[in-house]
Amino acid sequence: MKKVWVDADPGVDDTFALAMLFEAPEVVEVIGVSTVFGNADVAQTTRNARILLEAAGKSHLPVARGACRPLAIPLDTSPFVHGFNGLGNMSLPQPSMAESPLSGPEAIIKVILGHPHEVTLLLIGPLTNAAMALILEPAIVDLVKEVVIMGGAVRCPGNITPAAEANFYHDPHAAQIVMSARWPIYLAPLDVCAYGMVPQLLLDQICCADKPLTPFIAGALPFYQKFLAIYDIYDRVDFPDALAVGYLLEPGIFTVEEVPVFVETEGSCLGQSVEVPSGKWYQDVQDRREFLPHQTISRAKVLFKVDEGAFLDLVAGLLT
Repeated sequence: MKKVWVDADPGVDDTFALAMLFEAPEVVEVIGVSTVFGNADVAQTTRNARILLEAAGKSHLPVARGACRPLAIPLDTSPFVHGFNGLGNMSLPQPSMAESPLSGPEAIIKVILGHPHEVTLLLIGPLTNAAMALILEPAIVDLVKEVVIMGGAVRCPGNITPAAEANFYHDPHAAQIVMSARWPIYLAPLDVCAYGMVPQLLLDQICCADKPLTPFIAGALPFYQKFLAIYDIYDRVDFPDALAVGYLLEPGIFTVEEVPVFVETEGSCLGQSVEVPSGKWYQDVQDRREFLPHQTISRAKVLFKVDEGAFLDLVAGLLT
């Protein structure tokens, strides 16, 4: 069984992802959650995490409030996608469970040091907490089991700018730090999300299911679908974070390639994740000159495709 620490910005797709995790206790053990800004500000995402854990009967797990802003750029959130409260502006209860006394980065460090070579770090929001944890305690690079990230757009356009995916865009400097660390990375970018969109028929079944987090999925979905309708998407919904969770639960249904990746931190391509086919920024691979990007190009195992039928069967088996 995998011990999983979840670092998230609970919005609509994070809720869907957490619901999948909590319905697979024979495969994963969620050992805690840290929160970060992203789909909403960190006060709201932390509140959402507490609400969701209480509803799922997981109020014994620690919820550690993390970063309230990016490392080096202004704060930006996505109320137009997820609503001002991150859950489609649905009415939410007041949570009663306490927050962890540790910050998000501190909690990540503590859990990895306390369970060396056992913890899977699941990052499904901006990567600020993980980057700060690396800065505070570099030893976690060699002690984490694996790092599974939802983020980036390697061979496809972005979803918040033409170049960038939202999690990387919201804190590109953190994304560069995390991606260039020498720990085992499995990246679920937008490339794979195109193969895992959930059709309306299955969504209807999910929203009628007797599951602890069903009311939050069903309540947040209308707002999210109105956003997707802007792009003429009416009969299906993408839950990007669910693809990262799908890899944790059934890695064999994914097509994975190891490629060198660079994250841009400047200009109009801020947050872009660039595949570097030769592993070297300069075209001449025999040229030994060092360019600044070389310091942050790192190999990652990238999820490019998924068996869509198998993925949807997984989702249906967990959430209906």
